[in-house]
Amino acid sequence: MAAWLAACGGGGRGSTAAPNPAQVEADAAALGSLLDAERTAIAAYRLGSERLRGSGRGLMHRFLAQEQAHERALEGGIRSLGHSPSRPRPDAFYATGFPRLSGTDAVLRFALDVENTQIAAYQDALTTVTTPAVRATLGSILAVEAQHQSVVLGKLHEPQAPFALVKGSRPT
Repeated sequence: MAAWLAACGGGGRGSTAAPNPAQVEADAAALGSLLDAERTAIAAYRLGSERLRGSGRGLMHRFLAQEQAHERALEGGIRSLGHSPSRPRPDAFYATGFPRLSGTDAVLRFALDVENTQIAAYQDALTTVTTPAVRATLGSILAVEAQHQSVVLGKLHEPQAPFALVKGSRPT
């Protein structure tokens, strides 16, 4: 994983000097916060998939697989900075603050909230993280989160691009 992260950017001629220890600490902390958000999304998509049938369930499973890949990438990023990622908690821990999901619309609206929060969190992290390879990874994940949001908006029969690609609300 570290090799993949290193390949995402920052190497070669013209690259900047290695971040100082305080920057590395701050980057690791930012990744830790994003890792917690990814684990919340994983729990949300597991719960959401239990409440849906057909194509909606399939969508939740695809999103879940991608969020799990993000989790692994963030864990690798934390390790590449010389730190250890926190251990995941049971889904029930993350789900304590989830709304009641009574039907397809409620699940999709909740997925939209999850993605909107993640988009904002990744945007914020990109303004503070300094490690080039980590920034590249965060940008890639941000793009996937925007895609998720766009797909959910489409499922809700709402305009897709204006929200998914331009803004996210502040993390809650």
